[in-house]
Amino acid sequence: MKKDQDIGRVRRSESEEVRVSFQEMDGAPAIELRVYSRSPDHGGAYLPEPGAICVPADALSDLCQLLERAHDHLLKQGLVAIPRLGSLFTAESGEPAAFQPAETPSPAPEPARTRTVPVKLPFECLVLSSPDSSSGGTGTERVAGEIRILGRDGAHVWLPEQLPVRSRLAVFLRIGEMTFRAQAEVAEVAPHPKDGQYRHALDWLSLAPQAQAALAEIMKAAK
Repeated sequence: MKKDQDIGRVRRSESEEVRVSFQEMDGAPAIELRVYSRSPDHGGAYLPEPGAICVPADALSDLCQLLERAHDHLLKQGLVAIPRLGSLFTAESGEPAAFQPAETPSPAPEPARTRTVPVKLPFECLVLSSPDSSSGGTGTERVAGEIRILGRDGAHVWLPEQLPVRSRLAVFLRIGEMTFRAQAEVAEVAPHPKDGQYRHALDWLSLAPQAQAALAEIMKAAK
């Protein structure tokens, strides 16, 4: 790992941004978060603040989980939004996403906008809202299932319980090193289970940038 390697930055205000970089803390790898502020005395250039937050590499996973919980809570309260899904599905060149093909053959080619691929991807979902108040969807518990058909407009997933049609979900899964996070709405539910699992048809409502990249990589790998 190269010390002082810049990872990225997040805009905090009109005159401040938070920069994330690789560093060393007590000789061990760490991630540093430091605020940079515009300096009128230096032509408006961003200069680092003296204080910073350093997170040891072995604690980064725990921090990410806490940030995901915070984001899920704010998402449920409607205080943050994931960018709406549009016609842009781009990803930087790199290794194809790792996924396990389904045992069934790929369906016949479909139009690019509606093309789907068979997969076997474990995932979790969080019920954000439900038209049926008796369904028990409180938005505090995650339901684990499996995605078996994945497309640019939605997915077919299998869950151990029936969720009401028009329920809104936050969907989470990992594909290789990429994280897929999206909002979806239940469009259809099978009336009877198969092997204890109910088929649900989901329509994507919005996708995070990482989800767009992961989805594009799966489509590319399936060609």
